[in-house]
Amino acid sequence: MRKHATRRWLAGLGVVGACVVASAAPAPAAPASPGASPNGVAAAGFTTSANNVTLAPGGPDKTVVLRALGEKLQDSYVITVDYGAVDAFAEVRGPAAPACTRAGTVLTCTAYQEDAPDLLALSVHPRSGARVDQEGRIRFTVTTTASGTSSTASTVLIGEGVDLVAGPAVTLTGGPGATVPVGLSVGNQGQETAQGAVLLVSAMYGLTPSKRYQNCRYGSRGGLTNWTPNLFVCTFDDEIAPGRAFRVGGGFGVTVPGDVSAPNTQTGTATWFTPQDWADEQSRYTLDQPGTGDVLRLEAVGTRLPVGASRAPQTDVEPADNETAVELAVTGNQRADLAADEVRVTAKVGETVPVKIGYTNRGPASSSNGGRDFYTIVKMTVPKGVTAVKAPKNCLDADIQDEEGGRPGARAYLCYQYDVIHKGGKVALPFSFRIDRAGALTGKTELLYGPVDTTDLDPRNDTAKILVNPASGGQGGDDGSLPITGSPTGLVATVGGLLLVAGAGSYLAARRRRSRFVA
Repeated sequence: MRKHATRRWLAGLGVVGACVVASAAPAPAAPASPGASPNGVAAAGFTTSANNVTLAPGGPDKTVVLRALGEKLQDSYVITVDYGAVDAFAEVRGPAAPACTRAGTVLTCTAYQEDAPDLLALSVHPRSGARVDQEGRIRFTVTTTASGTSSTASTVLIGEGVDLVAGPAVTLTGGPGATVPVGLSVGNQGQETAQGAVLLVSAMYGLTPSKRYQNCRYGSRGGLTNWTPNLFVCTFDDEIAPGRAFRVGGGFGVTVPGDVSAPNTQTGTATWFTPQDWADEQSRYTLDQPGTGDVLRLEAVGTRLPVGASRAPQTDVEPADNETAVELAVTGNQRADLAADEVRVTAKVGETVPVKIGYTNRGPASSSNGGRDFYTIVKMTVPKGVTAVKAPKNCLDADIQDEEGGRPGARAYLCYQYDVIHKGGKVALPFSFRIDRAGALTGKTELLYGPVDTTDLDPRNDTAKILVNPASGGQGGDDGSLPITGSPTGLVATVGGLLLVAGAGSYLAARRRRSRFVA
């Protein structure tokens, strides 16, 4: 099995966008968030990026990750890391030999094609005696054999340590179309007054914000995972003294979309940052839509305590307790009917033609909106006598399930898509077929669903034929519906399990955490 291949392929589906959702407007090329500093420098055909980190004296390690952005390079990487500018106040720890060798304050590391996009992770630890406001840069130079050189840097800053803590898990109930209040809170269990706070919410389709506030920004592309289309961040200037707690102001809530599938469970996370920690983090997100409504405010809980006057950059010394899990039980009975689309192709032998494989949502509910309708898999069996010379990146050779997506020449493909598809919407996967044999040739499109045993309203239309030259006589070629090595059902279960674990990981971590503040 190729190293990391399946993991990287799954992670990349949200970026590739090979599926065409016909009912939706084209996604804009959204700019990065204002103030974001991705620290990336493009050179010779590829770009590298490294995140910034803020450390607290005596606080925990932080991780700096070097990434190669854009299309995957068919290459190997030699990485030079110069951390001399931070060595006086921060210890930089990298992988051991033979992955990395050290000479003074320079690391020389090797990474390979299968490691991308994350080429290198460094642990950065504050040294004894580190002082607030000390600052320096770790500099990276990445050299490849065929693609040239790219350079970038990560800023390491020593800030004041504070300890924000999120409120307890939130459990909600509501049917399609309902507006439901969401009670979120944040407290300070540290010794220093926190100067402001930032709230990041990432959630499934059913947890759509009911209002858009002017001190919040919203993302048109959603969160970092395929199943969190709702993403927004809100900034608060309030001072939160030690022992104090605040709740998000009245009126804050979500509206359950009218076409969400029901019954269902929709989840999300609300994470609190110090302003400095958010400045380090925000380049990972696209938050391109400003809110235009009222100002969202924090409301004090309990008696006000004296506040401090620190204006130093602040970092959270215990970020593991900064997240609140949100779970919405969607009531009602509403599902979708997905119908595989029949395809007819007429072409001469030797000719290559574009073909779109997919399905139509006949409603009434939307599909792939999280929870019960977690994802849809399109299995496409190529007609015998036809070669798929081009396949989308989110389509996997069904016989080589650990390979990269988009591999031409497969006998059958398993294709994933995670976009919410509304009633009337279509998914069209762009293939190119080369016709190798005369006569009527037949393939097949099948819709499979995860989690396992999930079905739509009418399973009878989940299969459709792919007909090549159907008017040329005969009954059509064999549709090739022989068993695939590693059954699709098994793959659905395996991949579904991985996705569910990944999606629920932060949620379960938040449920296990005990919060000291209950608003």
